[in-house]
Amino acid sequence: MKPYEPAEDSYLLAEAVKKFATGRVLDMGTGSGIQAITAAKSRKVKSIVAADISQEALKYAAAEAAKEGVKGKITFSKSNLFSNVTGEFDTIIFNPPYLPQDKGIDDRAIYGGKKGHETIEMFLDNCSRHLKSNGIILLLFSSLSGKNRIERAIENKCLQKEELEQKKAGMFEELYTYKITKTKLLAELEKKRITGIRKFAKGRRGIVYTGKLEGMTVAIKSENPETTAKGKMRKEANWLRIMNKASIGAKLIGIGKNYFIYKFAEGDYLPDFIRKNSKEKIIPLLINVLKQCHTLDKMRITKQEMQRPKKHIIIAKGKPVMIDFERCKKMKKPKNVTQFCQYLTSGNTQEILKQKGITIERQKLLEAAKDYKTDFKGISLKKIIKLIQP
Repeated sequence: MKPYEPAEDSYLLAEAVKKFATGRVLDMGTGSGIQAITAAKSRKVKSIVAADISQEALKYAAAEAAKEGVKGKITFSKSNLFSNVTGEFDTIIFNPPYLPQDKGIDDRAIYGGKKGHETIEMFLDNCSRHLKSNGIILLLFSSLSGKNRIERAIENKCLQKEELEQKKAGMFEELYTYKITKTKLLAELEKKRITGIRKFAKGRRGIVYTGKLEGMTVAIKSENPETTAKGKMRKEANWLRIMNKASIGAKLIGIGKNYFIYKFAEGDYLPDFIRKNSKEKIIPLLINVLKQCHTLDKMRITKQEMQRPKKHIIIAKGKPVMIDFERCKKMKKPKNVTQFCQYLTSGNTQEILKQKGITIERQKLLEAAKDYKTDFKGISLKKIIKLIQP
């Protein structure tokens, strides 16, 4: 079976290959072999691995390379994306199947999945471990693949993009050639042997990625490039180091220039845990949170988010783990316990707790919190705990 013949998209990508391909090159999904052959003709390219899932395509590409006199520079390998690819490359070329699937037609050379972007996303999932730290990816895709979706997928893998060329292909389609590289953060984290890095959450000041370090799931909180609040990551990391000494927060593993690494707390946010669990599990958990808040109060530190801890406490293996310490402050009159009491007496929280058979007398708890505020000692805390655990 003859592979996908070179067309407008092939020639557009080939222009980028002529200009940018260097060193050891991988031509993923080589098809007719046009990109591998183009790369082989460049003096900047030392060797090429041409990979394709189709044995017929590889035979065809090898014959074409022989005609052009460059076969000796190319190794042909049968591989489903990276399944049979080893080593790292200076340049990875990918002209993927990118069209949305048409019903009743099966042609894996042109269809990239139901929406057109699925094959590209699978490629992006695994490309980093085969790309040198200063290497490049030359990717071509169509507006029909979902440009925004592909750009998000690139960002989610801690990669960065540069649009090299855009070309109209008919009335309703645009073709794009992108040069993709590793961000400085990704390259640095991989040097620390962290793998499988992907974006987990994005806030105004920071972006959280997850990855694996020696079998352990870790989180990496880095500075959002769009923020005007610079230098916050190191400050938060220093707060987390202080918290760890009091057995509070996720374990800090390391600190970089604009990021820090800590053990990932996997579990439910506090409100979700309450919704999913019984009274017998909820009450000890709330008491545990109050005790951690009391510890912070004794340290004269206010965390600032305890009246709205929805996304600031994760229940990991039945234990509350506080996260996000960027707003911590040293205060003469800290507010952690009193803020958490405000949360427990809010209408929405009270309603959820009542559904679980937990009734907290709002006025009494607020009065106890007021007394605690003037003298935050263990005796005052016990009065609050008794109102939660009659």
